Amino acid sequence: MIEVVREQSIDYDETARLATEAFGSASVHFSPEHLKWYYERCFSLGSVVVALRRDGRKIGQCTLVRQSVRMNGVLEEAAQLVDLFVAKEFRSRAKLQMLYDEVERQCRALNVRFAIGMPNANAVRVNEYFFKLRPYLWLQERAGLALPWSARGVESMAFDTGRKAELISRLQRYRTADDDNGPHWDGASLYDRLCGLKFTYSLHVTQRALLISSPRRWRDVNYTLLCAFLAAPGVTIARGEMRTLIRAACRTWRNPLFVYAGLNKSLATMPGLAIPQRLRPSLMLMQLRDFMPEKSQVTFDRFQLIDFDFA
Repeated sequence: MIEVVREQSIDYDETARLATEAFGSASVHFSPEHLKWYYERCFSLGSVVVALRRDGRKIGQCTLVRQSVRMNGVLEEAAQLVDLFVAKEFRSRAKLQMLYDEVERQCRALNVRFAIGMPNANAVRVNEYFFKLRPYLWLQERAGLALPWSARGVESMAFDTGRKAELISRLQRYRTADDDNGPHWDGASLYDRLCGLKFTYSLHVTQRALLISSPRRWRDVNYTLLCAFLAAPGVTIARGEMRTLIRAACRTWRNPLFVYAGLNKSLATMPGLAIPQRLRPSLMLMQLRDFMPEKSQVTFDRFQLIDFDFA
């Protein structure tokens, strides 16, 4: 018998193995340790795993990673749909419908307002058909060169989990303002977000702004990823300050090529130049479903790479 259930206790070793097998790509490997962080700490609110089981054996799942989104002055519950898979021998429209139906039930039971998807090209129509996720925002993908590397007035520091209390205190300065529409961050949640096992981060700070950066590689190209710009409440990051922060990041990773993707109305101007569609390494489409549209109009001021799992 095949049933769909909310998992009460997650076996991360089993989940990582099944997901790796289901995605069937040499470049995709799921780590139990990383999944545990991602599901339990990444966005600080934990997660709900909806699993398909056949005679007690797990054959598929979809995870709702929960987070807070500030919208028009109100903290709303949101859930990102991630790590959806069904073992190859059990794939069918009926199994997908079972998963998505239970995901919707869980969203309603948790009073989730926003369901969010960041799909690859293959998942866009699946999310639309089975779950009514609709295209909401195409994130701009931009790139440039930061030369020279001089960055006076910026303090750069490696993100080090051994400095937890100090980093939480410093990150708190760049918390989400009450009138900022987007994923909600404070010092503690930003710290947890950067504690994953896959990537290395550096923080570049001024009194007014923070840039989080990370070294990355796409195909044979190394670059500096600008994961997020965060302004202190009430601050607009001027063009010159933004450029100085970018130079500090590129100097840290010794790579002048930088890439940024996102929406951020606290930036006076966007960094770099737009990457042509044919050269974009990722779809960067945000899909959205509002379960409570009667509450208020939806307008995101900010959505960046740390707001989902790309960074």
